[in-house]
Amino acid sequence: MRKPIRIGLIGCGGIVQKTHARAYLSLADTVKVTAMADVVTENMEKVGEQFAVPKHNRFTDYRNMLAQADIDAVTIATPHSLHAEQVIESAKAGVAIISEKPMATTLKEADSIVETINSNGVAYSVVHNYIYTAGMQKAISLLPEIGKPHFGCSTGMGLKPTDFSADHSTPAYAWRASKTKGGGCVSDTSYHEIYAVTTLMQSPVRYVEARVKTMCFDIDVDDIAMLLCEHENGAITTVSGAWCVPATDFGWCEIHAENGSLRVRHRYNVRDALRRYTRAEGWKQLALTNLDEEGLKDASGHIAYFTATLNALAADKPMPISAENAYQNLAIIDAARKATTERRAIEVR
Repeated sequence: MRKPIRIGLIGCGGIVQKTHARAYLSLADTVKVTAMADVVTENMEKVGEQFAVPKHNRFTDYRNMLAQADIDAVTIATPHSLHAEQVIESAKAGVAIISEKPMATTLKEADSIVETINSNGVAYSVVHNYIYTAGMQKAISLLPEIGKPHFGCSTGMGLKPTDFSADHSTPAYAWRASKTKGGGCVSDTSYHEIYAVTTLMQSPVRYVEARVKTMCFDIDVDDIAMLLCEHENGAITTVSGAWCVPATDFGWCEIHAENGSLRVRHRYNVRDALRRYTRAEGWKQLALTNLDEEGLKDASGHIAYFTATLNALAADKPMPISAENAYQNLAIIDAARKATTERRAIEVR
């Protein structure tokens, strides 16, 4: 029986407490949280007690954890602007890396990440969790049946607090509304919609036209994003996101192809997440069977993502979400911002 992967947490905030922790607990035979680092002592102590991490393996500086703790891998769940530095330092320490999205805030940072993980030969993955929801996984399995896609769309709408300041909002909302922290609607919220619809379209994005703007809130980052993407196979997709529009109920991500359509919903009953359209039957809900108790609770796909990623790591196999996957998403976001400024279609490198 192989030993569990010893993992160190860089960042112990809300995303770790609400979702990552659930995944680690469900994978007790595969992973063991043995160390952690967070500048917010309260968060570190809360997660440390949950996983019985010894006091001497709780650090306020992640670099001390990398130097002193016996770990095989790290997860990084910190504000976006810290990802590049923390990934690079972790790669130099020779540990495998699972980073929350996005991989970085600029393509220059992303280039440095790719160079460092390659030169140090470490495994690296970015959390694209919604690909691993039951609805998305079933939709992916049906792609050969519906044939060549020609149009797709994905939408992520919601209402954020009207006051993002640290005095009136949660810390997570406060930093997401900060340019220096790498916040903004397109990089924080629409990020998920971009990789989801791109996955279903089965073709990389080649050109992007967009409007990424600040329309409603007194913040220095965007609160609305609208992208029009042309894929290498000629298909078209739209991605829309907003922090100042009530959540819509019609769907989340859908594609339309020569033999029908697929519509995936999330944040709903997991069993009711997928619908399929054919000319013969119209829209029809598809049953998602063989879901165990954990699967029914995994509306965000985090448990399934960590299962696939940690199992690949334990077996010394390629990470299911690679640096190339994450880089493409960041390149699309970068192109969307340029398209807004230059008022033209931008080619994605």
